[in-house]
Amino acid sequence: MKKKKMFFFHIYFCMIILFGYSIKTDAEKKMDVKNEDLTTSFKVVENEGTKIPLHGHEVDTSTWIDAYQPVHIPILMYHSISSGNSLRVPKEEFKAHMKWLFENGYYTLSPEETFKVLTLNKKPSKKIVFITFDDGYEDNYTEAFPILKEYRLKATIFMIGRSINQKNHLTSDQMLEMKDNGISIESHTYNHFELTALSPNQQVREIDFSKQLFDQMLNQETMILSYPVGKYNEQTLKLAENAGYKMAVTTEPGSATIKQGMYKLHRIRIIPGMTPKWFGKLVENGNKS
Repeated sequence: MKKKKMFFFHIYFCMIILFGYSIKTDAEKKMDVKNEDLTTSFKVVENEGTKIPLHGHEVDTSTWIDAYQPVHIPILMYHSISSGNSLRVPKEEFKAHMKWLFENGYYTLSPEETFKVLTLNKKPSKKIVFITFDDGYEDNYTEAFPILKEYRLKATIFMIGRSINQKNHLTSDQMLEMKDNGISIESHTYNHFELTALSPNQQVREIDFSKQLFDQMLNQETMILSYPVGKYNEQTLKLAENAGYKMAVTTEPGSATIKQGMYKLHRIRIIPGMTPKWFGKLVENGNKS
């Protein structure tokens, strides 16, 4: 029954996306989008009866360390855990990276903890790191997930909405299992279009639909958006905030800090061939304020 509901919910969103794009007029492309226009057309289908309460993620910061300079967070950016091109990190190399983090006492952040670190300027540990994956490849489950569990590390996957249950990508069941085991699922938009190439109305569909989809499927408040290929403009930043995201990440290099703005956070790209020593230097430098 759960799989059937997930399937029809996914089809529902696909139909709206395709229909919404097909009826777009030249006049609509030129119109200015007002905040009230962005919220009236996007309603999540709810179950009959009482709405399911969203899962809360309270973060206890009572024992956290106060920082005297703006905290820097190394946000690591992975894609596929496999071999073949510059976006693929082989399993053996990924395991060596995670082993280095474990053996060197690094605390892996959840999205909620990342938000608290940046907004409160406090840290749960002197050594912190935020592990992320873009696109939601199936090997994030088959290859990365067992390694993350082995070393008891948290991570976040930025999933493309329309890729759920598609070939070489995560299924809804895999996403739910990972969510129950320390892996967060966040938004990489719905279709993975370059947002700067879209009109404001098309951008809001990509940004809002994916948030609503993950909120509904995973019973959560989806809080981070990853821009496809890292591209955004001033309209994108406003739409991400209006949609209810608390943060957004780019592909701009370097560690993340509040000075960048909560919707323009930088990341450190992890490439194949990176030795544990080289990887460690990047993480260590990313922690320096």
